[in-house]
Amino acid sequence: MRSLAIVALLAGIAGAQTMSASAPTASTPRATHVIVTSEPGLDATARQLARSADDALAAIAADLPGLPQPTEIRVRVGRDAASLGAIEPARGAPAWAVGIAYPDLGELGVALRRGPDVVDPETTLRHELGHVALGVAMGSARVPHWLQEGFAYQHSAEWSMARYETLAGMAWFGGVIPLADLDASFPAAESPAQRAYAESYDFVGYLARRGRWEDTDDDGDRWPFRRFLAEVGHGTDLDTAARHQFGKPIAQLFDEWERSLEQRYFTAPVGLLGLAVWVLCALLLTIAWWRRRRQRRLGLAQGERSERDEDAAKVVAPPYVAWPGDD
Repeated sequence: MRSLAIVALLAGIAGAQTMSASAPTASTPRATHVIVTSEPGLDATARQLARSADDALAAIAADLPGLPQPTEIRVRVGRDAASLGAIEPARGAPAWAVGIAYPDLGELGVALRRGPDVVDPETTLRHELGHVALGVAMGSARVPHWLQEGFAYQHSAEWSMARYETLAGMAWFGGVIPLADLDASFPAAESPAQRAYAESYDFVGYLARRGRWEDTDDDGDRWPFRRFLAEVGHGTDLDTAARHQFGKPIAQLFDEWERSLEQRYFTAPVGLLGLAVWVLCALLLTIAWWRRRRQRRLGLAQGERSERDEDAAKVVAPPYVAWPGDD
């Protein structure tokens, strides 16, 4: 009987472990069902993107409180950007895009490369999920293109040196695109579009970090930005929502951002110059130390040679005695 009891106890523990392993890890059901399909041979990538989609959508939903969420999103994964246009042939896709989203259809595409350039599919996925989620949240509200792109960027974190150089060029040499020109759409050509993207990303990022007041110490914990989006999603126009949450209309906020752009990118080269001067000074000091050490070693070696020469001169050579030869 005792052995039967032990067997039953072990069986109960094993059963509990089996049930625990098979139970879902999430405590709440997913708000959005994500379906990921891929070209042959990309199954592992598709599974990884499906797993990461939940966390990305949760972070995006936090920026859209009280607004509708997508119920289903279909993701298509392809090897090359050239395949994105086939997702919706009637709409197509820019030749230079590595991702595409159709919020009204709940559909998006992700490419692993564009020609020879390999891209991070998870970064692209988060960006395109931002587009779909924002489109569903805003419904019929009018959302300018700069806000759509800037919001999507907030959740992709795709920093690049090229974008940094673009923004620095705007700050140093002008060329900031007026907000009205970004209101409806972006340029079709790649180079002007990159400027428009960089500007939109940075402006919306500035709003997300700004807080309720212009004071730089007020980071706002993103809530002014989130409430601004919520107002727009519930039908409030952009300027009214901006006044309610930031105290200024959009145009004045844009001017404020442009001044911050100049301050940030004008001081950055100064800081880099200071760093370069510091590195140069450290290099010169290192060279000077090395030269002094070398001269000291040469001086010691020369002193030792001189002492040896002096010691040798003090030794008296014995007198020369001619060999007398044999008698």
